Parts: sequence; structure tokens; C-alpha cells
Amino acid sequence: MTYDLWEIRPQIHILTNYITACDVVNACLSVGATAIGGDALCECAQITENCDGLVINTGTPSPERLKVFLSSGKRANELSIPIALDPVGAGATDFRRDMLKELLAKVHFACIRGNASEIKAICEILGISKGEKVTQVFAGVEDTGSRLPKKDLLSLSKATKAVVVVSGENVLIADASSNLIYKLPGGSSMQKLFTGAGCMMSAIIGSYLGAAKKEDETDDYVNAIREGVLLYQINAARAELFCQNEKRLGTMEYKNALIDQLSLTRLSRRDRFRRLDTFLYAITNRDILQGEISLSEAVEQAILGGATMIQLREKNMTTTEYIKTAVKVNQICENYDIPLIINDNVEVCRVVGAAGVHLGLEDESIEKAREVLGRDFIIGATAHNLEEAKRALLLGADYLGVGAAFGSDTKKDAKPMMNLETYREITSSIPIPVVAIGGITGENLHHLSGLGLSGIAVISSIFGASDIKENTKSLKEKAKEEILG
Repeated sequence: MTYDLWEIRPQIHILTNYITACDVVNACLSVGATAIGGDALCECAQITENCDGLVINTGTPSPERLKVFLSSGKRANELSIPIALDPVGAGATDFRRDMLKELLAKVHFACIRGNASEIKAICEILGISKGEKVTQVFAGVEDTGSRLPKKDLLSLSKATKAVVVVSGENVLIADASSNLIYKLPGGSSMQKLFTGAGCMMSAIIGSYLGAAKKEDETDDYVNAIREGVLLYQINAARAELFCQNEKRLGTMEYKNALIDQLSLTRLSRRDRFRRLDTFLYAITNRDILQGEISLSEAVEQAILGGATMIQLREKNMTTTEYIKTAVKVNQICENYDIPLIINDNVEVCRVVGAAGVHLGLEDESIEKAREVLGRDFIIGATAHNLEEAKRALLLGADYLGVGAAFGSDTKKDAKPMMNLETYREITSSIPIPVVAIGGITGENLHHLSGLGLSGIAVISSIFGASDIKENTKSLKEKAKEEILG
């Protein structure tokens, strides 16, 4: 199930530390939840019972706050209200160890989210892993590089009956009930520039748990957690691209950009569409897939590698077959909050509810597509020169695909552009995003530097690769250097 928090509007009780309290509440608000932060012992349990979810963050602890945690936690358990635990600085002091030991003994948590050091400390507290005691006294509350065996994560999940989330370069989600560990994208290295990034993730997890509770999907908590983490991490990556593109590289610039990106989820796909959505535009071609991988799996690998938009391109299918394929691919894209564009077929786009459609010069007109789809769908168009670009703009296109930059392995009749300066001519005259397409690889990408492009559209270098995820990741890093420069 996909949760629309802006429609569900779960209310979350936030018991967090005073260092990151404002950011944590703003994180909840930015994704569509409502939040209340009352932490007085005389009222905390009553506040909890009127909420859909509870987040307990153990930063800035005290004996008095422990009483608050226990009071709200026990009341939440009595009413089957899901709780997310963020064990900030779990290994820092004896008091924090004793506090967490008592909390874990007396309160059941639906999710425990921490960095590797914090989760390792909890494993040590519960006797799951042995070895040198974890300490963060000098390292603060950031991950000190600790690594955890996957068996310990599943053991912790089993012992606590909680889904365990470990954040870091990648995010691991351990669920003992299914005996599975999910590995999700790590977002952005810029999250380390400010305190509270992990606290914000925990608050968003709590918001999604509250949404699942409010929708009576209490058996779906692991998927709600996964969806919340993905939303946060995908938008953390978008915020980094935005900051690099705008040359806003300061700590607070990034934090504000992250909250802004999260808040845009309230808008329709077209209203929230930005030029950076087209930054790494992956266009499918099932005929060049390597090995036994399915098209759906290939799309997911491209997204995990960093693709910012997907186009489903099926030239030899009936409309019925196209719709069946598009439904599967669209579900994957929605899971990762990535826009799906349907190539050439307005009807498939409409039926499936994809983000938009891309039309070639000989396809259905932009005006007719807008009439069929309405204002909330993205419409992209193909152009080869400034004249065609201006015409597409006047007809209402939201972005342009311009090529073929270097010819094409998938379209044999696509001739390389005679002059790449055509891109600069178009981007300097056209206000909508302009994407280069045609034979683009990591080796020739540098030729597109400084031309004002919003991104690159790639087929073979992604879907023809033996390792789609790693190739996409490598291509994205090179595009950051050349396109964002």
C-alpha cells in the first residue's frame, strides 16, 4: 500500500530532544502529518491516547524524561498505537544504557531507528552481540563507523519484535517476522552537515506508522516504515542536487532545501515538477537487458542507482499489454517517489495514472494530450532545433528531450547532432528543462558540460549494463561533475 499522508493526516506525538525538536516537528509537517510535542508527565499519556503514532527520542535524557517516556509508551501499548524509538547516543553513558534497558523491557516499539553505533549499543545492552562496549562519549551521537552483522540485526528485531532501521551510507531495514533485510539508498552525504537528520528520519517513520494505524493497516508496518525511509532519502538526494545546481552549499541551505523538498509531496506531479527531476532520466528498453532480470527489476535497480525520472518505452505492445506493464512499473516508481513518464501513449498514461507522457514530433499533439490528461500531468516533447523547441513550448510542453547528441544504439535512424552548441542555443532561449538524449555514456558526457542542460536521458548505458545499479550510480556522479559543474 502507498500512503498519502496529506490525505490521511495522521497525528503524531513527538517526545524528542530539545536540540532538534523544531526540525523534527517540521519534518512531520512537511510530509503531511500533524505533530504535538507535549512532554509534561501530567498530560503526556493523555496526549498519546489522542494520537495515531508516538515517537520517542532519547537525546538529552533525564530521570524525569524517562518517566514521561514510560508513561506515554505504556499508554500507547495499551491502545495499540505504534511507537518509533530513536535511541540517540545509546552507548554514551551508563544512564543511557540503563534507561534504554528499562524502556525496552517495559515498552514495545514498532520500530527502532538509529545509526550503526546506536543499534550496536542496543545489541550489547540486550546481550545480542558481545565484544567491546560501544561508547560515543567523544564521538557525539554520529555514527562512528561501527558495522553490524546482519544476523545481529535480525536477532534484535526478533528479541524486540520491532522493525530495526540502521541509517548510514545505505539504510538497512531488518524484519524478523519475514526474516528479510532491505537495503535502501543512503540519501546524501550532506545530511551529515547538520545535527538532527537522523531524528527527522525517525519522525517521518513515526508519521508513516501513524498513517498505517489510522488506515487499519497494522499488519503493514514494515512497508509503512520502508515507504517513509524511501521518501526521506529520495528527497535528501533531490535536495543535494538542488543545492549543487543553485550553488547553495551551506549547511542551513541544505537543511532548508531538504524540508522544502519533502513539503513538495503535497503538490500534484506537475506542480512539483522541477528541472532536477530530469537530471538522470532513464528510458527503458527491455531488448537490451542483460541476464535474467525482468523489466520491473531493472527499473528498480536504476532508481536505486540514482535515476531521477523513468520513461517506459514500449514500441511493440498492444495497448492492453502496455497498460499491464505500466501498472507494474508505475507501482515501483510510486514506491520510490519517482515520476514515471509513458512514451507516446496518452491513453496508457491516463489509465495507469502515471506522472506524464512524452510525445515525439509525429505523436499525438501536445494540445490534445493536455485536453485528455488535464493540468496535473507532465507532458514532455521531442525537439531537434530551436524552432521545434519554441513550437513545443508554445503548445504547452513541460520539458524537452533534444537529440540525438551522439547518435543512438537503439534508434539507428537517429543521426548525431552536427553541433552540440544547438543545446546552448535552445537552453538560452527556452525556460523549461532541456534534456540531452542520444548515445550518452560516462565517456562522452563531458562534451555536454556548460550547455545549460537540466539533465541527460540515457537508455543503453543504464539498461544495457550488466550491473544497472552501479552503472547508474557512476553515471550520476559524472553528471554531477559535468552538468552541475
